[in-house]
Amino acid sequence: MNERSVSVFVTGFKFPEGPTFDRDGHLFVVDVETGDISKISPEGRVKIFFNTGGAPNGAKFHANGDLYVADRKMGIIAISPSGEMRVIVDHYQGKKFNGPNDLIFDSSGNLYFTDPHGSSAENPFGCVYRVSSRGEVTLLASGLAFPNGLVLSQDERYLFLANTRKNRVLRYVLDPPPFRSYLFSQLSGGWGPDGMAFDVAGNLYVAHYGGGDVIILNPKGEPVERIPVGGLHPTNVAFGGPDRRILFVTEVGTGAIYRFKTDHAGLPLFGDMDIR
Repeated sequence: MNERSVSVFVTGFKFPEGPTFDRDGHLFVVDVETGDISKISPEGRVKIFFNTGGAPNGAKFHANGDLYVADRKMGIIAISPSGEMRVIVDHYQGKKFNGPNDLIFDSSGNLYFTDPHGSSAENPFGCVYRVSSRGEVTLLASGLAFPNGLVLSQDERYLFLANTRKNRVLRYVLDPPPFRSYLFSQLSGGWGPDGMAFDVAGNLYVAHYGGGDVIILNPKGEPVERIPVGGLHPTNVAFGGPDRRILFVTEVGTGAIYRFKTDHAGLPLFGDMDIR
């Protein structure tokens, strides 16, 4: 592969996270420290879309146009295009979540999210949940050392999870049951994997927090490329641009969003559909 040309897209954030695109090509980015959700035009113009009043972390669009956010303080919330917020879920079996981090929809509108806040390698109590399209909440996995970013394979048979404090990516089998995990990739250096995204060729792009890179893993889980992104703490990634062949990377140390061209287009997400 050719050496990547990484450029700065926009700057000025405190703790940028949760990059995700709407169907019109606007990039939405949350700020964990300020609670702001920014809407960024393709030309790089930034305006505040919403403030959650909490600590937003991950974000993805629903096919109905609502922006779903994993907020460490608020739970899973949804924000309509007109700026109306509602809480989707904030507890399980009567207990408040530890602090949701990231989320992903499948093609049927079922939502998967991680709940890691406070967990660690020494005290692994992080969890993964699923909220069905009918609103039923299921605990899928527990006892994890800070479960973070998560993505689905193109056929939706597998859920890939960044287990940050173990510095590894796990692959969970969704179909056929039972739900079970395997080691997909053991990383080295840095703190561990954070947000992730697939391209259409099955390569997984991993923001390696503390390592300063986006690591590309091939379908076998082997690192094939490391792309330095201008700071040591990339938090998340999202495919954008007219043909989804530009990867946008949020990075905390510089408070910036970086971007570079990729060899393959990003995998379409549930929010790219239109069911309004």
